[in-house]
Amino acid sequence: MKVKLIVLALGMACNAPVVAEEKQETSFWDLPTKGTFNIRQEYRDGTGAHNNKFQVNLQQGSWLLETIAYVSGGTENEIWSDQKVGTYELGLYNLARISPNIVIVPGFAYSINTNENNLYIPSLRFNYATDNKIRLQARYKQIVTSKNTHRNQAFDVFLGHRFDNGFDFTYQSNITHSISGDILFDNKDTDYFHNLKVTYFGFGKFRPYAEIGDIRVNTTTDDRQLRYRLGIVYAF
Repeated sequence: MKVKLIVLALGMACNAPVVAEEKQETSFWDLPTKGTFNIRQEYRDGTGAHNNKFQVNLQQGSWLLETIAYVSGGTENEIWSDQKVGTYELGLYNLARISPNIVIVPGFAYSINTNENNLYIPSLRFNYATDNKIRLQARYKQIVTSKNTHRNQAFDVFLGHRFDNGFDFTYQSNITHSISGDILFDNKDTDYFHNLKVTYFGFGKFRPYAEIGDIRVNTTTDDRQLRYRLGIVYAF
């Protein structure tokens, strides 16, 4: 009798890990949803214009839904006057992880403008993160008007690093070319800008950030202006 009990106990012990290692498939809708809320204030030094951006991102599994509202503001002396929503944008992206360090993000955005010439924006992004917290990212996108009157293509390069003290630095360089031959800057069909962003991750779910960029003033001259941005992201 004792021998039978010992054999039965050993059998149960051997089968226990097998039961524990069985994995149940989780459906897409059962995956946890996470996201961010982003609010940003922008000021352009050359024109004295103020603008705002409100953005909500929701991620479910490898899919990312992005909603944005761009709000144009007043002049330097009247920041909150004449507030108007100029553009709504809705984007859907897929985060395809190729390796622990490489993520490719194809996606598509649709932008609704008040001038009724909406935008189609397909894009492809390549993200590479090194083991020492340096990020290298490249993005290609096209911007096509719904009436097919204008078509631009843009290429961005991002270089970032997060330090142990919570500060994250990201440098962005952009070049935009008009396929349809539109004048973008200095009477040419090409424009560019540079941008530096500093984010602080030391406040838990709240992440304040500041940006400074060098952008054009208008399309017909070579004048440049500084663009300042202050914002905060809430992660949930």
